[in-house]
Amino acid sequence: MKFHHSFPMTSWIWRALAGRIARRIYLVLVLALLATSAAVRIHTFMLARRMEAVIAGLSRLQIDKSTEEDVKQTVPYLVRWQWEGPLKRSPETADIDVGIEQGYSVAISNESSWMEFGRLISPFASCCVNTTYTKDGYEHNWILALTNLLGYRYVYFGASVVLLNGRVSSISYGVQDRLGFPRQVGTILTVKSVHSFWASYRRGFEVSSTDDESPQFRVGSGMSHLGVAYTFDASPDLVAHAFKVDLSCFWGIRGCLTPANIARSLALDAERIQSAALTRLKGPDPCPARIVAGRSRYLADVSVSLIESEGLRREPINMEGSLGIRTVTDYKLIEVLRGFPVKSLKSVEVRPSVPFPGDYTKQLPNPGPQWPERGKQILLFSNHSFDSCQLVPAAPEAIAVVRNARPTPKRVEDQTGLSPQ
Repeated sequence: MKFHHSFPMTSWIWRALAGRIARRIYLVLVLALLATSAAVRIHTFMLARRMEAVIAGLSRLQIDKSTEEDVKQTVPYLVRWQWEGPLKRSPETADIDVGIEQGYSVAISNESSWMEFGRLISPFASCCVNTTYTKDGYEHNWILALTNLLGYRYVYFGASVVLLNGRVSSISYGVQDRLGFPRQVGTILTVKSVHSFWASYRRGFEVSSTDDESPQFRVGSGMSHLGVAYTFDASPDLVAHAFKVDLSCFWGIRGCLTPANIARSLALDAERIQSAALTRLKGPDPCPARIVAGRSRYLADVSVSLIESEGLRREPINMEGSLGIRTVTDYKLIEVLRGFPVKSLKSVEVRPSVPFPGDYTKQLPNPGPQWPERGKQILLFSNHSFDSCQLVPAAPEAIAVVRNARPTPKRVEDQTGLSPQ
């Protein structure tokens, strides 16, 4: 007995799904998907080419040397700010460099079409799509997986050039691979030039061991973000890495899975700096004079005091009902070498451990002076939270470095916490 006589309905369904008309429909659908994928990838490719042209232009500018005319001739697509005005000192900014500030910026993105796409699918997505989030905060559902497969991905690029008194004072750019508010939430790569590091009202901030290791070229890395801050006098070879990017992952097959897909050289720089910092902290000279020099030059509001140990003593402690003893050191102030003195130098207790460079989930034994004997002189860095070497042996070379340091200019756009774009 023939199959189509025994199972007529099944046979009909098979002919409908595998017949000539069905095959034509499948072919049309496949061609439509391929055409859609090609169209969105070509559009993203054109956006990426514009972004790379801007980055290439930014790389040719020289801090404190290039003029406004150089900016207009070198960097394409920039738009001049409508605002232009004089900078004045205030209690918030303190002793910043003053003058006439102006700037140029550009934004290149598919944000409008991406938001329109989100608006169109939102009624369907609210009832039929289960959205989850990765540990890095990325949305994940089958609609986003399909758009990613087709090559349709969110991309945003922002860049700016700040001029002071007609000369380039700061260069910055950032790349986003996801829509987020504020924009820093979705940033995968940020690059910014600085003269110094400071915060409003002379407030302190954290200074990591990797910042100490490479004060002129700071690279902060994570699973979903790579951030670079380089000084105006950083090595040209290292600065070149900040502008060596590959945006092909935005229109490629797999997408931009990690920051290293965009800036491989910077990811390697981050690993190199972390490894060097770890080697230093484990070595015989964990707090050398060179980190004292970096702090004294690039931390605009750091305070440094020369103090002398008055010896160790033990004092009782009560930790949640359990009585114990802790060892502390009393110090006396010899001289404030820079900035302001600390409020108290009595009962100073040293941290037993410090954060592991590049991985705050791990700790290292504190390599700084633990219990200096009476008469031992120490350099105390204050007004910032240093991950390591807050106390540094007061070697003659280190003291001379602080005394002879020439702090870098303090520019308003270098304020810590401001957006790099």
